[in-house]
Amino acid sequence: MRYTVHWTAPSGPSTELHALGARAAERAMTFASMGAEEVYVETSDGRVFRAPAQMAALVQYAQTADAE
Repeated sequence: MRYTVHWTAPSGPSTELHALGARAAERAMTFASMGAEEVYVETSDGRVFRAPAQMAALVQYAQTADAE
């Protein structure tokens, strides 16, 4: 499964790709804690998890999805 972390910084929107959901969640939390706006992780199957509120759900989802 591929995960894309999206965030908006003062310089504009950015993205970062990750192969593991736990790593994507960690990076999303980092950007959110640094004050970035509109931080979320989109999975390759189209699901969206918003940081920080839905990161636990992303990690739980990724445990199954990444094991396949």
